[in-house]
Amino acid sequence: MESGRKVYLFFLVPIISVIFLILIVRLYYLQILLHEERMKQIENSFEFTTVRGRRGTIYDKNKTPLAISQPKIDIAVDPKGVVDKVFIAELISKTIGTDRSKTLEILRNDTIKRKKDGKIVPKHFEVLKADAPYEDVAALKNAVQEARDREFKKSKSIKDSSSEEKKKAEQRVNDLAQITYKEGFKRVYPQGRMLSNVLGFIQKNKAPDEDGPEGLEGIELMYDDQLAGQKKQVKTSRLTKRRVYDDEIDVESEIGDSIKGSDVYLTIDSEIQFIAEEELAKMVDKVQAKWGGVVIMDPASGHILAMANYPGYEPEQYWKYPAEDKRNHAVNDLFEPGSTFKSFSILAVLNENLAKPGEQVSGENGAYRFGKRIVHDSHPCGLMTIRDVVVNSSNIGTIKFADRLSSEQLYNYFTMFGFGQKSGINIPGEAKGKLKNYTTWYPIDKGNLSFGQGLSVNMVQMARAYSAIYNGGVLWKPVLVDKIVGKNDEQIFSPEPKRINFKYKSDKQIIDMLEGVVSDEHGTAKKARIKGVAVGGKTGTSQIYDKNLKKYSSSKSVCSFAGAVPNNNPKFVMIVVINEPKGREFGGTVAAPVFREIASRILPKFDVFVDRNDKDKDKVPEYVATDMTGSVIDFSESEVASSGESDYVKVPDFVKMMPSDAIRIAHGRNLDVVFVGNPSNGKNIIGQSPKSGETVLAGTGVTLYIEEGENENN
Repeated sequence: MESGRKVYLFFLVPIISVIFLILIVRLYYLQILLHEERMKQIENSFEFTTVRGRRGTIYDKNKTPLAISQPKIDIAVDPKGVVDKVFIAELISKTIGTDRSKTLEILRNDTIKRKKDGKIVPKHFEVLKADAPYEDVAALKNAVQEARDREFKKSKSIKDSSSEEKKKAEQRVNDLAQITYKEGFKRVYPQGRMLSNVLGFIQKNKAPDEDGPEGLEGIELMYDDQLAGQKKQVKTSRLTKRRVYDDEIDVESEIGDSIKGSDVYLTIDSEIQFIAEEELAKMVDKVQAKWGGVVIMDPASGHILAMANYPGYEPEQYWKYPAEDKRNHAVNDLFEPGSTFKSFSILAVLNENLAKPGEQVSGENGAYRFGKRIVHDSHPCGLMTIRDVVVNSSNIGTIKFADRLSSEQLYNYFTMFGFGQKSGINIPGEAKGKLKNYTTWYPIDKGNLSFGQGLSVNMVQMARAYSAIYNGGVLWKPVLVDKIVGKNDEQIFSPEPKRINFKYKSDKQIIDMLEGVVSDEHGTAKKARIKGVAVGGKTGTSQIYDKNLKKYSSSKSVCSFAGAVPNNNPKFVMIVVINEPKGREFGGTVAAPVFREIASRILPKFDVFVDRNDKDKDKVPEYVATDMTGSVIDFSESEVASSGESDYVKVPDFVKMMPSDAIRIAHGRNLDVVFVGNPSNGKNIIGQSPKSGETVLAGTGVTLYIEEGENENN
């Protein structure tokens, strides 16, 4: 027995050893020698794509959504992976109604030239139908599955592996796998056109891995970094085209709210904004004006409650509208303020105690020599107190009182109220405005600046300055974006105040005078009256300089009204601007009525109720309404041309220029530049606002539109 066992072990041990050795060698071959090759095979079985989390929501102050991102599905295909392109094109076009020839063209265009190195590379992704309806997605998935089952059965039924029919069926199964459904988000603006010129829009069909901002204008552009969802690399099986999830992606939401962008909260009140836009549109259409704007500010906080522009546009279809319709005139455009500016000259006189109570100055019957020039009023005036000067909007009276200040004093008051400098509002594209330093003033400059001619402002600057009058001397840095709320943090934008020192109750005095502009018999703003509520404000009508004629135009003007209500304890300050109305219109005839209609409708929100009775709307006599500035000083033709050359600029044609050239030329013409799109993408300018050839004030912001990326359909 023992000998037999020894013999058995003698043969068994070597056999086991050999088997063990063979296993070791095999494992070494598989794990070591073939490791690199296997890793390459595994790597090649997956492809990596970039996805972006949901874009943050933009809300108004009451948490009403103004811009949201909703899930969408794009039907896409890998053109390079499809062999039987006719078969796939017919299936897709028949199922979801796309044009067969266009679909086939997309499938055949299966290479792309890379921008950076110029190499021709395969095109592995192309959108066939963006934001496809659920019915189309479901129908295509069913059609693909049926075709796959059919071709798979056909290939299995053919035993001959060399059969062309079998190979064709197998290839079609693979081709069908190249159709994919890309989850993403679409930007939706629930309020339609409302606030569109402020919100801006995002680039259509922008791929997550493309460089440059997704937002192209307004809030969407300025806060793109905060609104944009984070980018993540995700793994997809090349065979099944299905995503391989890892721990960093929220499976339930596919792309994942875990990488969602921050939410932006505005100070805008949607109810007030809607009313402002509605009333503004009525007047602009009625008088066939070029554009109109309204800014409503809370004087106690510097918060912007409404910023209306007309015309506007649909942000979800922005490419269908001209550039000028997308412009935010409230901050982008400058205008000569005209008589609305007289309030600050008169306040400076009051604050320096340079006008005696009851003192009168002569209106010179409508014509007054100041230095070597003749200054005119729009209607003759006799003796006037300083209050009469404001109520009657007298250029001559304003000059006589303002001339009691030195040029340096007057200039310092203007800058104290923020003119000649950006307000700092936290939205893009603000034009600075122009106010010449007093050291460069000619004798006549002191006069025409005192009544709002020869300088430029934007609407926010005027709303801010009037708010400082009404709030006791706090010049706010205005705020439109209140806060940004992210997943783990919150950024709040607090208004920054500057203090203006009012002496001798000068602010109370000017506030009383502004009420007289509306309530007095000869006031220029009778159409701003609201029954039972005290209204204060100032009208302005500024003729526009015509660079071709080299003089102020007799047919083009900017009509404005800046005011507050209730005048003794204002709930808001509002400025209305109507640019280039047709016919003979003034601030008192077109801007003041818009103020009245908006104020009457929104005051109940502030617990101030009004009696809206049409019988209380006064007809404004023409001599009262005319508060024109522009051609009110007798210059020689050469002097007018010289003055206009320095203050006004003809906009060049920037289309087809490279951004770098446009910047150089714009700055040479004293124009600011705001780009819509990525100026570093190597593409040309395809649009601009204002249009080439238009005359604008120096310092105006010109919006230049850059050609968009390759994924654009517009």
